[in-house]
Amino acid sequence: MPDPQQIQHWMMFSDLAQYSADHPITITDAEAHHAVRVKRVRLNDQVGVLNAKGHIAKGSIQSIAGSKSKPNLTIELRSIDFYNPPEHPVEVYSALPKGDKLDRMIDQLSQLGVDSYRPLICDRSQRKPDTIRLDKLDRIAIEAAKQCHRPYKLNIDDPVHFEDAIKDPDALIADASGSPYQCNTPAQRRVILIGPEGGWSTRERDQFAATNTQTTRFGILVFRIEAAACAAAAIINSQTHPSKPHPK
Repeated sequence: MPDPQQIQHWMMFSDLAQYSADHPITITDAEAHHAVRVKRVRLNDQVGVLNAKGHIAKGSIQSIAGSKSKPNLTIELRSIDFYNPPEHPVEVYSALPKGDKLDRMIDQLSQLGVDSYRPLICDRSQRKPDTIRLDKLDRIAIEAAKQCHRPYKLNIDDPVHFEDAIKDPDALIADASGSPYQCNTPAQRRVILIGPEGGWSTRERDQFAATNTQTTRFGILVFRIEAAACAAAAIINSQTHPSKPHPK
């Protein structure tokens, strides 16, 4: 991964894959405004650029033009690398926490390297999927990707009912009744199911047994939704991905 100590600011540029090293690119709109007006980048500053689709570049600012309200930046790319998708992706399906806890959870899951998130509809869910804006969560995931310099953005997918989620052969139930998580052999993919704060219903627990889905605990105490999701993701990724990804 690029050395964050050498970079003053990170930006998103969706067309990065079309360019190569030693080629200038132009950043405009909200990305340029944030870089110039908020982060106060200057000429010759070292910056990082990513497209959240596997490409990460480093370069320097060659010009700052436009107006104060609509600046644009020209960046001379010095290097550009492509990173393969994770070999052992981790996905989190969780009941929706109340208020702005969901926003913080998406930000933290992105920093923890989770590959995708889906709202999980359960019997005791206290918040309905139609109360959230998936486009807002996607923006949070993009900002988090820039902050933690991850090659791929955390995907925000459509809600899924528990009955459908538990049919996934890679599903893993997060529950205090299970055994502590152990990664003897990394699975190709992990799907973590996090229930509502009211707990799994009797009907849902019966489905655990009927489908023989693995039930695992990720701590010694009872977590809130957002803490459970982040704890499970951190534990699984720490055992599955012991080192940083390397460019192809």
